[in-house]
Amino acid sequence: MNFRNKLLAPITTVPAALQNAHFASLDGLRGIAVLIVVFAHLGGNHLLKPFHLSVNSRTGVDLFFVLSGFLITSILLKERVAKGSVSLQRFYIRRIFRIVPAAYAFLFLVCLLNLFLPLHIGLRDFLASLFFLKNLPMPNEPFTAHFWSLAVEVQFYIIFPFLLVTNINRYIIIALTLVIGITVIAICAEHISITAQYPEIRWLVKLSRYAFWKGPVIILIGSLLSILMFKGIINIKAISKPDLIAALLIMMALVITANSFVSYTRYLSEIVAALLFAITILISLKGGCFLSSTFLVKVGVMSYSIYIWQELFIGTHAWQPWLKFMAGYPVAELIIIKLVLLAALSFLSYYFIERVFLRIKTKFE
Repeated sequence: MNFRNKLLAPITTVPAALQNAHFASLDGLRGIAVLIVVFAHLGGNHLLKPFHLSVNSRTGVDLFFVLSGFLITSILLKERVAKGSVSLQRFYIRRIFRIVPAAYAFLFLVCLLNLFLPLHIGLRDFLASLFFLKNLPMPNEPFTAHFWSLAVEVQFYIIFPFLLVTNINRYIIIALTLVIGITVIAICAEHISITAQYPEIRWLVKLSRYAFWKGPVIILIGSLLSILMFKGIINIKAISKPDLIAALLIMMALVITANSFVSYTRYLSEIVAALLFAITILISLKGGCFLSSTFLVKVGVMSYSIYIWQELFIGTHAWQPWLKFMAGYPVAELIIIKLVLLAALSFLSYYFIERVFLRIKTKFE
């Protein structure tokens, strides 16, 4: 069967590589993603300055996005194969139980802190966070800035699963058009003055840039990877030294997206890194990879809680009111203390909020 026929053929079976209900290696990748974010946000780049190196926290978020697109699409397609249809109602209930409790617990605490401390969080910012609209053009409030990524995911869940279950081939065309079209426009606009030559498309260029940077493009790469596996276009073969290859791919993604990298190219570096993460997912599905290590899996399982609460400790210095007692501490000591505090908060959040609602979520699977 040629490529076109495979692409248009109906999905009737689950690929052998995706038949397991759970993949520890993907939890490990989540662990890597949140560790990248935490390292960059809590001041790790200050320690890398003498070596003229840096880590871009956005790279960790993009890894989350690729994983999210891959997993959500795989779950929906598995349900379609097993039951003949997909219950979007149950899907949206599961997403609510997965995302909302920990996020709203964070917002509740920040709201209380805002009443007694000079955080200066306005009502508009709080409402944008509450309704997952922080990816819209608005001033970047430091205490809730990370809600932009949650907004991207929530909006993706609202729109794209509906398109996927309605007509999968149409979904593929839309996804490929968005990924390729928006990426090409964003890269060209960054390096070629196309708006000067064609001012009438200025709005399209601006929209494409914004959609790339704060939109579903990276998530769709993971989604397309899953579809291509279900269509039998991508097959996973055994490879030697998966640990080494996976580690190299992740390191390459970190290097090419770092602002300190001499050949860093905005948009192009990010799209290449997303593709490297997609390949890493394929490698990790075969098992026997360092991503399945106990430490990374445990961090990955708690990654959502870690990501939610790390914003309280963001920054190289102790500028937050609740960290003033650490003002003047050496950066290395400050990072260690913040990590301990973050670990404690994340543990409480996961076991007393997140896991409680995850149990309820299983009733809708």
